[in-house]
Amino acid sequence: MNTIAYYNANAQSFYERTINTDLSHFHTKFLDFLPEKAHILDAGCGSGRDTKYFQSQEHTVTAFDASEEMVRISTKETNQQTKLLKFQSLNFKEEFDGVWANASLLHIPYEEIQDVYGRIYNALKPGGIFYGSYKYGEGHMSVKGREFYNMNEETVLPYLEDLFEVIEICQTEDTRSQVAPSPDNAWLNFIVRK
Repeated sequence: MNTIAYYNANAQSFYERTINTDLSHFHTKFLDFLPEKAHILDAGCGSGRDTKYFQSQEHTVTAFDASEEMVRISTKETNQQTKLLKFQSLNFKEEFDGVWANASLLHIPYEEIQDVYGRIYNALKPGGIFYGSYKYGEGHMSVKGREFYNMNEETVLPYLEDLFEVIEICQTEDTRSQVAPSPDNAWLNFIVRK
């Protein structure tokens, strides 16, 4: 089973596990850098939880996911159409004030991540903000049908620093991943600026 097939087969249980995850700390940090009524790209939006929150703060959100079932759930959850799209097919040009990629980039193979970061860079307006998070650690792991590509402060920097100004990179405890815990029981989070 590949990662997209996993989410298609387990969409409802994934929704139930993640819909109430509290990311208010990072929501606030991210939004503090954005203008009022910003246009946000929720990249790999999963259940639509974060899209729904950003909508409640009067932002315009474009959301996408690569899983047909997650797109269905997110569309219902947010009352707007989620796009069926892969990171590798992003083709936006300076449309977004912010790109939010929470726990989604970690499924992108290392050899594809530089291209994907370039696509995110192109999607952002000048000065735009990009938030991302990974399971903290090194190397690739397969867990119950999903592929994860872990990052830490050292491994993520070369992908970011040619494109973005790093505002913050931090580690937080992994309190939400009982199904596929990170190797170091932590998440790597970053906020960068185009």
